Amino acid sequence: MRKKIYLLAAALAAVCGMLDGQVAAREKFDRGITMQTFMPKGMWFFGGNVSYTQHNNDDFKMFGLLKDFSSRGYTFAVRPMAGYSFANNWAAGLAFTYERTMLQIDKVSLSLSDLSFDLEDYYNIEHIYTGTLFLRNFINLGNSRRFALINDLKLQLGGGQGKTINGKGDDMSGTYTKIYQLGLVFSPGVSVFINDYSSVEATIGVLGFQYKRTEQITNQIYHGSRQTSGANFKIDIFSIALGMTFYL
Repeated sequence: MRKKIYLLAAALAAVCGMLDGQVAAREKFDRGITMQTFMPKGMWFFGGNVSYTQHNNDDFKMFGLLKDFSSRGYTFAVRPMAGYSFANNWAAGLAFTYERTMLQIDKVSLSLSDLSFDLEDYYNIEHIYTGTLFLRNFINLGNSRRFALINDLKLQLGGGQGKTINGKGDDMSGTYTKIYQLGLVFSPGVSVFINDYSSVEATIGVLGFQYKRTEQITNQIYHGSRQTSGANFKIDIFSIALGMTFYL
C-alpha cells in the first residue's frame, strides 16, 4: 500500500513539473502581441468603389497570331456597401455590385501554324447583379490606430442576363443567356485611415467556394445549360478591390 502511495505521489509530481514547464515556456515565448480596440462598438460605416475600363482596336496585330483585330468594348462596375460594428473590432454589413460588360468584334483573324480562324460581326453584352452579406474582423497593427488588418467573410448571391449576336443578314444568330451564381469568399486586406472618419481599404480573395449556372437559348429554338463549381485556395488577382470607407 505504501509503495502505491509513493508511485502516485511521484506521478503527480511529474505532471506538476510538466505543467510548470509549459507555463514557463509560455512566459518565455511571449510574443508581446496585444489586442487593442481598433474599431469600437456602435460605429456605422459606408463606402464602395466604381471602376470603368474601355478598349478599342483598329486592325491591330499581336505576336503574328492575331491579325486585322478590330474591336471595342468596356466594363463598368459599381460596388456600394454599408455596415455596423456590433462589438469591438467586429462588424457586419451588406454590399451590392452591378457589373456591365460589352464586347463587339468587327473582325479578327487567328493564325497558328496550319490552323486559321476568322470571326466577324460578333456582339456580346452582359450585366450581373450581386448581393453580399459580410462579416468583418479588424486586427490592429501594434499600437497604431491608423493601420489595421481586415478579414472579410462574404456570402454572395447574384444573377444576370446576357445577349450574344453573331453574323449578319440571313446568317445572323442570337443567343440569350441567364446567369445564376453563389459564393462564399474569405478576403483579407488592409485598412488605412487618412483622417478620423475616412479610410482607404484594399482586399483580395484567397479562399472560397463558387457556383455558377448559365442557361442559354439560341434563336428561340435551341436550349443549353452549363454548371461550374469549385473551391479556391489561392490568391485571386481578379478579386482585388480598392475603395473608400466613411465612418460615423
